[in-house]
Amino acid sequence: MQHSIEKFLFFTLLGIFLFSFPVYLIASETDDDSLLLNQASGEHKNEQTASGLNNPRSASSVTVQSRRDIYELLFGINITIIGLLAVALALYRWKANDLSLISFGIFCVFYGTRTRAFQFLVDAPPTFWAYSGWFLTYLTPVPAYIFFEQFIGKGWKSSIRRIWQIQIIFVIVAASADLFLSSPGAAMVANNVMAIVGMLVVGINLFRPDLRMTRELRVLKSGIVIFGITALYENIAPLLTPDYEITDLEPYGFLVFIGCLVYVVAYRFFQNEKDLITITHELETARQIQAFILPRKTVDVKGIYLAAHYVPMTSVAGDFYDFIKLDEKRLGILVADVSGHGVPASLISSMVKIAFSSQLQHANNPARVLGGMNQILCGKLESDFVTAGYLVIDTENQTATYAGAGHPPLLRWRGSEQKIFEYRGKGIILGQFEDARYQNIELSLNSGDRFVVYTDGIIEAANAAGDLFGWSRFKEFITSHASLSAGNFADGLIQHISSWSGKHLGEALDDDMTLVVADYKNS
Repeated sequence: MQHSIEKFLFFTLLGIFLFSFPVYLIASETDDDSLLLNQASGEHKNEQTASGLNNPRSASSVTVQSRRDIYELLFGINITIIGLLAVALALYRWKANDLSLISFGIFCVFYGTRTRAFQFLVDAPPTFWAYSGWFLTYLTPVPAYIFFEQFIGKGWKSSIRRIWQIQIIFVIVAASADLFLSSPGAAMVANNVMAIVGMLVVGINLFRPDLRMTRELRVLKSGIVIFGITALYENIAPLLTPDYEITDLEPYGFLVFIGCLVYVVAYRFFQNEKDLITITHELETARQIQAFILPRKTVDVKGIYLAAHYVPMTSVAGDFYDFIKLDEKRLGILVADVSGHGVPASLISSMVKIAFSSQLQHANNPARVLGGMNQILCGKLESDFVTAGYLVIDTENQTATYAGAGHPPLLRWRGSEQKIFEYRGKGIILGQFEDARYQNIELSLNSGDRFVVYTDGIIEAANAAGDLFGWSRFKEFITSHASLSAGNFADGLIQHISSWSGKHLGEALDDDMTLVVADYKNS
């Protein structure tokens, strides 16, 4: 459904352009000598501006007087609609690192609005059209320069970025000069110079020999050359022959340029969609692989009641947990957290799975298990690392043994004392130090004990105000919900954190979260 909407919007945009192109070309051939409008529209015609301002009554309303007016009306409105659709599509598929579509849309909106199309539709004072027309004339190059920066970078010595930054300053100065002098278009000459300089900067960067040639750039070059020639003509001719009425060729070049831009934007849009589909498929494959390495069900050991929750931040995550049933009365529980998020972390979690599986021979010794995993992971993670906590519960001897590797402390709710105990392993992170040593913590086991093994996503969950869930809330929940079963407790905690953080249940949080709860009841 989502892709259908995107295609509908794009083909609507393309259809409007294809309709506008031949219509305006025909209109440009129509005799326009009879059209005398007594106001300025920001198209570099000072005589019309002065006439409109000196005769407000005659310019208070603009009417369609020729066939070309009809075509110009359609052209301006359609170009504006193209821009609005492009902006809507960009916002719908927003990418902060790709401003090509939204800058293209804003450019079209500015260019279409500065034509006389809206003067035919909206009855406004001539001074409004005069000032707004020139303001848009000053402003229109800014999104155009940003668009080019998206395709060819900041340019030689950041020249493209500098030109649109300078253009913004010029807009402020030129608009202020118009207002101060009460003369729309007072900065016309300076604007012409700025336009010439800007086009030269873009042209030079576009034709740099070191620029890697792509299909998009070839089309873009063709459009900028044609539009640049017509635009340069319109900006240079008034400077050389002020009294000569030039032929308005810019619309021809602009239509060709818009056609090239539509092609380039469409090519990039569909290429991005193709890449997105590929990435989505790869993420789904990675998610399925990661789901396969996680336990599909809890292990059945007499006297131990298990519950587990795994909430990834994205489709895949770096958290990992696993169970080992040593025999009918002993159970091993591992919870690990890989630094980072997403696909890289999920790949490392697969390595953790392999490293853990290789420790089956001494799975009853947590310190030795973590040491063996560390040896396997060292030299394979570069700057990444893994924290882990491994707990072995022995119901026959009524003992529990725990070792940690840079992991959040193990929490135990002792029902007989109505009190929480925490056990922090002294070992360091896995995967970075080959000579690391880990120590076991021996615990006595009483009926009613509840062990909570988790990753830091639980305590570091944040709400809209930036407050962390933290230890106090975590321990308060453990105390106040101690009477719940392991499954209901785990479900309730995840729901509570989701509600507290302002996220809906199942919606991605700020970090991966893994929770394993083990209750011991001596029947």
